[in-house]
Amino acid sequence: MKTILIVDDTKLVRHFLAKKLEPYTSEFTVLTAENGKEALAHARSVKVDLVITDIEMPVMDGFELLAHLSNHHPETPVFVMTANGSPELEQRIDAMGSLKYFEKPIDVDLLLAAIREIFESNARGAVNGISLASFLQLIQMESKSCTLRVKSDGKSGRLYCLEGALIAAETGDLAAEKAVIEMICWESAVIEILELNRQKEKEIKQPLMNILMEGSRRKDEMAAKKKEKPAAPKSPRPAKPPEPAKKKDGPATDSEDIASLYQWD
Repeated sequence: MKTILIVDDTKLVRHFLAKKLEPYTSEFTVLTAENGKEALAHARSVKVDLVITDIEMPVMDGFELLAHLSNHHPETPVFVMTANGSPELEQRIDAMGSLKYFEKPIDVDLLLAAIREIFESNARGAVNGISLASFLQLIQMESKSCTLRVKSDGKSGRLYCLEGALIAAETGDLAAEKAVIEMICWESAVIEILELNRQKEKEIKQPLMNILMEGSRRKDEMAAKKKEKPAAPKSPRPAKPPEPAKKKDGPATDSEDIASLYQWD
């Protein structure tokens, strides 16, 4: 039996969705939580197969919940509910990553179809597949102000977002757009959400989508180069020695004794 966890600070939304999914209790169980902290308590006590979460919540919001699930429960798919969506933004997010979101008021038929699709396909979900690019788009959509600390394979960097706009970035010797593109190319990035450094000045001039597209292109190029890497040459086999002379009567010579120790194809 699958378990779905619905996370929303509005009691009416939680009860509405739970009621609409009630006829399908033979397929899955529904739990509810009013914020991210309560959702994580559920995740620690039972195996959750799908999280459906709002973004704007007290105590622990949807961004913090997404980051925690991505780092600690990457196998758990997540659907996001938002009141600030648009068809154009939905297309962009779908193109850049596997994060799936639903605009409020929720179309229950579409939600149910998505639930069945992800369970039937055994998809490893949205959180494990969510890219840094998709996360940045979600922050833009929700006008979130925060600092993101990104880590991958011993590397680390920071992204600064003010009211949804990406204003600055840094990693190693890189800054601004170059730093963002570098981090987008990292594999299996871990994302942490920190308070915004309000002393940070705006240094990123390009629109977010332009930066994300360039980062995606660069990442594809790197993946293609890895595939084209030639295999290491094999060590040449030793030449087969000439057939030893036919053994003559009498004691064996030293060369005949040595040749008899080897087998050749």
